[in-house]
Amino acid sequence: MNIEINYPPKLKAISIHAPFAYAICMGEKKAEYRSQSTHRRGWVLIHPSQSKQNDDYFADYGIDPTTVKRGAIVGAVKITSCVGSPGNYVYHLVNPIKFNRPVEGVKGKQAIFWRAKTDAEKVAFTLASEQIREYLLNTTFH
Repeated sequence: MNIEINYPPKLKAISIHAPFAYAICMGEKKAEYRSQSTHRRGWVLIHPSQSKQNDDYFADYGIDPTTVKRGAIVGAVKITSCVGSPGNYVYHLVNPIKFNRPVEGVKGKQAIFWRAKTDAEKVAFTLASEQIREYLLNTTFH
């Protein structure tokens, strides 16, 4: 398959434990708590990490863990603000999207926000940004 690499150059992803990643994409979790502040605003891709450390939380959000994709980009959300104090920051999240077609085969990163560096990651970001575009085209803002 030959795909044209075309995604916003400032687009980044964030790796989050799977229950919380899916809860964000479903609109059930409207904030992400981190130890670092961010000036980032706008769309961020959501990547469930491979860690199973917090899998007990799937039940809290009514998520069937057998349907979860790890190592994939499963959705996106907009960050609107960041408030808090050193070591305890809250990223406020709006417009969650759970992708109909998760972009599989994507390895997460340790950095809070990570960009596509490899060709495979650039393809994944392109496929993900196309789903954001589809969402925006099909959403009524009247």
